[in-house]
Amino acid sequence: MEKVVYRSVAKEAYVEFYERKSRFIGHTAPVQSVEEAEDFLQRICSKHPNATHNVWAYRLGVSGEKQRFSDDGEPSQTAGMPTLDVILKQDITQLIIVTTRYFGGILLGAGGLIRAYSKAAADVILEAGIVEYALREKYRFSVGYSEWGIVQNY
Repeated sequence: MEKVVYRSVAKEAYVEFYERKSRFIGHTAPVQSVEEAEDFLQRICSKHPNATHNVWAYRLGVSGEKQRFSDDGEPSQTAGMPTLDVILKQDITQLIIVTTRYFGGILLGAGGLIRAYSKAAADVILEAGIVEYALREKYRFSVGYSEWGIVQNY
């Protein structure tokens, strides 16, 4: 079997910063499925019910074949896509990034939004760390209790 390797975030993490009075909180988690990604998104949205926006992007599959994003009300292509771009540039998969924004009263403009959401994504990936995974084949077999000692360390 050919060795299949992919990179992902090592753990759940979050970062927080302010940009022109708006509060940005970046969250990430390693996930294995759309359901896990949606569960993480719901958990973050529940944690920040008064947030102005919860922008997200995920990339799934060993080759990153499934990817989605949402601007969650921000102007088109200024939030979710920049987040996904950071994920793609880092060449990582099996993760979700959610950036929560509390509007501070000052409009950031398209360029400012792109920079802020890109920063949140890059910073939270750095905080979580990146690990490399190698896929292995799984085997299932049954042994009696008396044979367990023989196979235990393999």
